[in-house]
Amino acid sequence: MTSPSLYHLSKEELITRLEALQAECDQLRLKSLSQQAGMMFGEAVEQISEAVVIYDKDGGLLAWNQNFADLYGYTPEELKPGVHFSELGRIDLERGNVAVGDEYGDGQEYLKRKAEYRTKLEGSFVVRLKDGRWIKTTDRPMGNGGFVSVQVDVTELKKLEERMRYMAQHDMLTQIPNRNLLVEKGAFVLATAKRSYEKCAVLFIDIDDFKTVNDTFGHAIGDDVLREIAKRLHNRLRETDLIARVGGDEFIVLLSQQFDDVTAQKVAEDLIDQMKHPFYLDGCQGTVGVSIGISYFPADSDNLDGLIQKADTAMYQAKASGKNKWAVFKSEA
Repeated sequence: MTSPSLYHLSKEELITRLEALQAECDQLRLKSLSQQAGMMFGEAVEQISEAVVIYDKDGGLLAWNQNFADLYGYTPEELKPGVHFSELGRIDLERGNVAVGDEYGDGQEYLKRKAEYRTKLEGSFVVRLKDGRWIKTTDRPMGNGGFVSVQVDVTELKKLEERMRYMAQHDMLTQIPNRNLLVEKGAFVLATAKRSYEKCAVLFIDIDDFKTVNDTFGHAIGDDVLREIAKRLHNRLRETDLIARVGGDEFIVLLSQQFDDVTAQKVAEDLIDQMKHPFYLDGCQGTVGVSIGISYFPADSDNLDGLIQKADTAMYQAKASGKNKWAVFKSEA
């Protein structure tokens, strides 16, 4: 039966009343959908693998997912709404959660630079946790003046980067540095020596008649010989010395920290003696000789390329005098 209140309404009043009712229904439906969406969003944030945390415009904690709490081991008491992100950072340092010494510095410097980053909310930063994982944090501003921070485990990416860097700087056969790393570290060594008025020496080492080894025993045995030679060279040198494989049968050694002429020559003699001991590889026994050329910094050159060139020339002088010897660079002039 029609409601009397509606029965006596005019057509225009009835339309107005119905439109108002429709608007109210639409608002209720939107509110319901919004609540459902909020619940779904909250559930989605809990399901993703990243740690997500939201701070207000003052840096106070608003919301987070469980991954964030688990990542750093925060307790519910520590994650009280309103706690400042700097307080959480202090907790990280006290517990050793973050292995400081990364790109953001040590201790208070780490906290300071992290706070500066969060005033700009641009880019991202990476820290290493005490368990060895690498975490990349990306913060972005929100409309209310606060910001959302997403923290992702990039450990595998870091390992890949480190592996690629290692491969770019090392000889994969012998696992010692290659020319790239020699040039990089050598420039620093010579710059330091120049400031300290110290001498350095470059030894250019070439295996005598290595082609015969490959032709006689095969390339597999030849590779084993190269690995053994690299090992013997490495064992004779100090940690501060640089050694690199720069060619098929060529090695370079950079001696630093007040190496005088006599000491460098003694090292060359020792390296030659190291090769006189027989190699026992895959049932095969043999010996190899090496010829070594020596150049001095700064007498022969003030840069690495020049030193290598002069030591290479001296190495050929050693070969010309009978091989399995060392020679100091002498200018033809």
